[in-house]
Amino acid sequence: MNGKERVRAAIEFTGPDRIPYNLSVDMRRFRKEKPELIPRIQEILDAAPKDIVTVQPTAPRGGEPTSFYRAMFEAGVDMWGVRWEKAFAVTHPLADNGFDLDAYTFPDPRAEGIFDLADQAVHENPDKYALGLVWWTMFERYHLLRGMENALTDYMAEPDRFKELQERIFEYDMAILDHWIDLGLDGVFFSDDWGDDYRLLISPAAWREHWRPYYEKLFGRARAAGIHVWLHSDGNIFEILPDLVEVGLNVLNPIQRMALDVDRLAREFGGKLAFNGGVDVQNTLPFGTPEDVRKEVKYLIDTLGSFNGGYIGGVSHSLLPDVPIENVVAVQRAFEEFGGGEST
Repeated sequence: MNGKERVRAAIEFTGPDRIPYNLSVDMRRFRKEKPELIPRIQEILDAAPKDIVTVQPTAPRGGEPTSFYRAMFEAGVDMWGVRWEKAFAVTHPLADNGFDLDAYTFPDPRAEGIFDLADQAVHENPDKYALGLVWWTMFERYHLLRGMENALTDYMAEPDRFKELQERIFEYDMAILDHWIDLGLDGVFFSDDWGDDYRLLISPAAWREHWRPYYEKLFGRARAAGIHVWLHSDGNIFEILPDLVEVGLNVLNPIQRMALDVDRLAREFGGKLAFNGGVDVQNTLPFGTPEDVRKEVKYLIDTLGSFNGGYIGGVSHSLLPDVPIENVVAVQRAFEEFGGGEST
């Protein structure tokens, strides 16, 4: 199998020849805090399979304003007018301007050049599973623009403008999604963190009334085009997970071990939902031993990947410099050992 076939088989429960996996490493942080480890980190990444090519929109041709990814790490302003410092949003344009939607300029999802690199990467990697980002999809984009407190209360305090802003964000997301459909991608990766370690951030009833309809439309458009739907959502989201599956979710990421019971996930959703991630970056990777990492990878494969597929290996967030290098090595080797590949 090539990468495209392997990942599709895992998601569709048709028996991949090995467990596909992807390792996410925060290289910017390593370069800043532990630059001496960069050559070894690169060796580890080079030893991992290249089954997936992930693509995203970038800044419009000309380079300003910066993409939100670059802005996050370089104290810049992103395409939405949010200023970032040390990977934290420090301004919220539609809170700072008094929620004046008429005075705010929304980014253009069809701006010249924003898909140039993505289109090139997909065309250069025809054998890889192509996954396009529609990142910070609805709720996260909303609270970046309005601030978290407003995002959690606007539907009661500002219902008309709340709905209008939701619609404008949705229109942007749908335009990006339509480009990925036209490009013929295999999957689309949405993201909205809906929980803390214990529960949803809002009531399930409020989520279903005010937010579920947008996922139903976005996921439905992707599924109608034959594209897999991935969602990154941190926290304990068990209360809405059946809703997400019902409206078309195929792959859940990142499987935050502090918030989600892996056995319960397998018991209630195995064979209906595929999983990506799970190796714990909060405890096991920074504080455990290589043998702890090895055991955790085996447990995840045995538990989530036992449905003739159903599991795409990975970590529960990007690997940071607080993870000992021997544990970074252990992750890659364990996926090769237990997933059916060959470690390097």
